[in-house]
Amino acid sequence: MSSLKKILFVVPLFVVAIAGVNFLGIDGIGLNLWGVNGKRGDSERDAPRYKEVQIERGTFEEVVTADGTVIPINRIELKSKAGGRIIKLPVEVGDFVRKGDLIAKLDQRDEKSAVAQAQADLDIARAELKQAKRMFARRNTLYEKKVISEEERDETGLKLAVSKGKVIRASTAFDAAKETLAESTVRAPIAGIILQKYVEEGQIIASGVSGADGGNPIVDIASMLSVYIEAGINEIDIGKMQIGQSATIVAEAYPQINFLGEVVRIAPEADPDEKSVTRFNIVVKVENVDRKLKSGMNAEIELTLFKKDNILLAPITALKKIQGAGSNKREVRLKQGDSFISHDVSVGLSDFKEAEILSGLSEGDILGIPITSRLNAANKRLEERIKRSRSFGVKKKN
Repeated sequence: MSSLKKILFVVPLFVVAIAGVNFLGIDGIGLNLWGVNGKRGDSERDAPRYKEVQIERGTFEEVVTADGTVIPINRIELKSKAGGRIIKLPVEVGDFVRKGDLIAKLDQRDEKSAVAQAQADLDIARAELKQAKRMFARRNTLYEKKVISEEERDETGLKLAVSKGKVIRASTAFDAAKETLAESTVRAPIAGIILQKYVEEGQIIASGVSGADGGNPIVDIASMLSVYIEAGINEIDIGKMQIGQSATIVAEAYPQINFLGEVVRIAPEADPDEKSVTRFNIVVKVENVDRKLKSGMNAEIELTLFKKDNILLAPITALKKIQGAGSNKREVRLKQGDSFISHDVSVGLSDFKEAEILSGLSEGDILGIPITSRLNAANKRLEERIKRSRSFGVKKKN
């Protein structure tokens, strides 16, 4: 009687389990729990399914992108050695100027007076020198005739030396005064764009010679025929970069234009301002003949770290690492007829998407990528529980 109770107890549990399977719809997704005439279809259920991919030739390249900023190559800050009131300032920010064009002109009255004074001092010094030379010549003749002593002759020689020194000092002062007068007219040292203007017409500025800070800046100017793009590169990629590497630049202002550039500088140390990610600054030089790229523009740099054409490529998901094998050995499921067999290959370059096939496969070969899902795994676990429940409470034969 006890055995009968066990059997009656188990049957309802088994029915509930089967009902649960039907409720979940597992039969509807291809899990055949039962075969024809109540036999299990194990071979059909356990056969793995594959997504087929064909081995083809293509191009493998590793590309790094980074956000950068346009900066001028030669930004020149113009100052004046002269000080005074600006009477002319015919330029505005964004203007293009040629070399020698007028940038600013200062009131020259003080400078012209200084030049005139220096000229007069030089004339006096030259006259004194001329007189000193005549005096020395007469005294030297008298000395040779034994009319005067050597000391008297040497006294005129000293005056002659002092007069020569005065001429040198006066000449130097005169040249400086003329230079200061010339500096009161500021002209463009190069052809370029006015990037910044610091003063306005009528403003009084300090002399760049007498001021402790070097004087007031007037404008900033840069050629802009070539510009730099400065960007930060993640430390993972910086080791693959080198000077002279080509780059493609797309400015936010001109998304339809690709500018070509070249890496000219790689920072020897990380950017100290980056806290969350370690980045190294690089500088890319870009030709900007049309001057479309302007200082401060945002741009994206695309760098091709390396590129290899016409090679066999396979999806990375089709390759499985082989325990104990070399780093370039992988296992694939190669299609032969209607089956997929295990097959070893050698790989080269790779990324998160695809890998280069060095040997073991030919163009046109078909690989299988196993199709798995969490639901399949859940189905298998449920099936194992059902197997265990079928054997529960069965009476052993004596």
